[in-house]
Amino acid sequence: VCTLGFFTACSSDDDNDEFVRNEKIEGTWNLQEVTKQDLGNGSEWYDGSAKFTWDCPEGTVLKIDMGLGYEMPMDINTVIYPLMNNFANEYLPKVLKDITFTKDGKINATYAEASDDENAVPEWKTAVGYASYTVANENLILVTIDANKATEDIDDAAEKAQLKAMLEQYKQIPVNIRWNGSKPYFFVDKAFVQPMIANLVVMIEKVPTDMDEEDLNQFKMLKSILNQLPAIMEKTTKFEAGLELIK
Repeated sequence: VCTLGFFTACSSDDDNDEFVRNEKIEGTWNLQEVTKQDLGNGSEWYDGSAKFTWDCPEGTVLKIDMGLGYEMPMDINTVIYPLMNNFANEYLPKVLKDITFTKDGKINATYAEASDDENAVPEWKTAVGYASYTVANENLILVTIDANKATEDIDDAAEKAQLKAMLEQYKQIPVNIRWNGSKPYFFVDKAFVQPMIANLVVMIEKVPTDMDEEDLNQFKMLKSILNQLPAIMEKTTKFEAGLELIK
């Protein structure tokens, strides 16, 4: 990804004269077809719309709590980064079909509920009104998630309140745009992710632990991972995570 495109930002139509448009991103964008590359060492690389960059000093590791007092060290560059890439590109097409940026600042998506059945055919639905955007400049949009709408189907009151509070902390998410030819790459960077992780570390301490043993073990693993990330992000020289889409 090396080509920066030029965007046309201008006033919208008469229905909303104040909204600044970026006409180049408007319309419906689809996921790229996922391809698999055999790396020749018994592993594969999934190439699709999910793109990540995570540059850390050599030897930076994340210790995964495997239970029974054993922690498995996993190298960020050689293990965690490929796992993130492959997991995202393998499963994302099962839950997301496309994203639409409207000319008046709405973000809609065609999605499916996650399924435990690997062979399940996605039942596509349309999400309208969950997010909106404003144009900051030709390479940046600010995305706002409607916290009320995003949490309206959550029955557990405590879980709903926690998620709503987290979403309301990020009223404008800075999403960068970089062009690879005709393909836009929408991504968040270290400047956004690092303080977000710091906030999550504080929030996870407030999560009640009155759960069954299996859920508690998974929670402890997640908490252990999260607590290590601030130090790792401090050493990280570059971090990007996002989607490269096609028309």
